[in-house]
Amino acid sequence: MAAGAIDWQRDPQAAFAQARAAGKPLLLYWGAAWCPPCNRIKSVVFNRTDFIELADSFIALEIDGDSVGAQRLAAQFKLRSYPTLVVFRPDGAEVTRLPCELDGKRFVHILDLALNARFTAAESLSVALSRERALSDDEWRLLSFYSWDTDERQLLKNLDFAAIVASLTRACTLADAVVRLEWLGLHAAAVAGETGLDQAAAIRRLEATLCDNQAVCLQFDIVIGYALDLVRFLTAPGSTARARLIASWSDALVSLEDDDTLDIGDRLNALRTRVRLSRLGAAEPQLLALASARVAEATAQAQGPALRHTVVVTGAGVLSDAGLIDEAQQLLRAELAQSHAPYFLLHSLAALAKRRGEPAAALHCYEQAWADAVGGATRLQWGATYLLALLDLAPRDGARIEHCAAELAAEFAAVPDAAFQRNRTQAARVVKALSAVEDAGAQASALLAALRQLLLNA
Repeated sequence: MAAGAIDWQRDPQAAFAQARAAGKPLLLYWGAAWCPPCNRIKSVVFNRTDFIELADSFIALEIDGDSVGAQRLAAQFKLRSYPTLVVFRPDGAEVTRLPCELDGKRFVHILDLALNARFTAAESLSVALSRERALSDDEWRLLSFYSWDTDERQLLKNLDFAAIVASLTRACTLADAVVRLEWLGLHAAAVAGETGLDQAAAIRRLEATLCDNQAVCLQFDIVIGYALDLVRFLTAPGSTARARLIASWSDALVSLEDDDTLDIGDRLNALRTRVRLSRLGAAEPQLLALASARVAEATAQAQGPALRHTVVVTGAGVLSDAGLIDEAQQLLRAELAQSHAPYFLLHSLAALAKRRGEPAAALHCYEQAWADAVGGATRLQWGATYLLALLDLAPRDGARIEHCAAELAAEFAAVPDAAFQRNRTQAARVVKALSAVEDAGAQASALLAALRQLLLNA
C-alpha cells in the first residue's frame, strides 16, 4: 500500500461486512478533529510506514464523533473518550482496546499482536484470573497494554480494577508485563487513595524502572502520565523521599526528552511532566529558559495540521505550567488563524485568562469558541461549557445566561442523537449546574426541563 493510502472506511455496517467477506480483522478509530491525542495518533502512528504496510491486513474504520449519528453508534460500540481504538475479529467479536499514548513503534507492534491474537483480551483475562491454563507471552503483552482508560466496562464489567490488576500482576509470567501491571496497580491505588501500602517498597520498585532506560522507553506512556499522581501518593511534601523520587523521575524524563526516535510532541510532553514535577519539589529556575527554548524549537519544526495542533497545545501547556503565561497566550493567539480547530485553542486561552483573574476575557474566549465550533457533538460540548462558565463567572448576568440557554436548547433539539454518549454527558452537566440555580430565568428553566426529559426518555 502506498504511503498515506490508508483506506479509512466511514460506514460501520459496510466496513464490518467487508471484514467478514475478506476474513480480515477490523481496526476502529473513534476521534474528533479538535482532540489533541487524536491529532497526535494521526501524526505519530497513522503516517508511519510500518502502520501503512500493516494496514493491508485489516479493515480500517474511522468514526468521527461529529458525524451524523456518531454518538448513537458510540453507544452501540461502547465508545466515549477520544480517541478510542478497538480491534475486532472478522466476525465482529471485540479483541482488545489499544492505548493511544504509546510511541509509534510500540503501538504498531501491539496492534500487530492484536490483529493476530488467538484469544480476545476478555478470554485471556478470564483465564488469567481462573488460572485454567498458562497464558502465552503475547497474551500477557496484550493484557498489559490493554487500554483500561477507554474500557467502558467491557472487560471490567462490575469488577474492581485495582483488585484485577493486582491479581494479574501476581499471575503474570512475563517480566516486562509485570512491571507495567505493577505500575497500573500503583496508579489505581493512588486514584483510590488506598492506605496500608508499603510505600518505601513501592518507591524502590519504581526507581528500579526509572533508572533503566530500556524499561523507561517500554513504559514511555505511563512514565509520563503517572508521574504526578504517584509522586503525590507515595511521598510527603518537602520530604527527602519526595526529592529523591522527583530526581529519579526527572532523570528518566530527560532521557525521553533527548530521545530523537520519539516524535517532537512526545519529547515536549516529557518536558511538560518534568516542569510539573519541579513544582512538587525544589524549583528549577533553569527549566524556565529550557521550556521556552524547547517550545519554540518544537513549534518551528511541527508541520501539518495534526502535528502542529498537538505540539502547539502541548507547548502552551509547558509554558503555562512553567509560569510563562504571557508566552503561552502569545503562542495560542498566533496559531488561531492557521489552526484547523481554533475553537479548541480558544478554550485553552479561556483557561489562561481565568488563571490570570480575567473573567471577562475568559468568557469572551468561551463565547467565541462556541461560535466557531464545528460539528454537532462539539457544538453541544462547547455550548455547555460556555453556559457553565457564565454561571460560574457571571452569575448575575441574567440576560447573557438567558440568551445562551435559549441558543443551547435549540442546538440540543436539532441534534438527533443528543441523548447518547458524549452528548448525554453534556446534557447531564447542564442539568446539574442549572439545578443548583435559584430563580433561573424562563429560558434557563426551559432548557433544564427539556434536558431532564431528554435524559429520562433515552
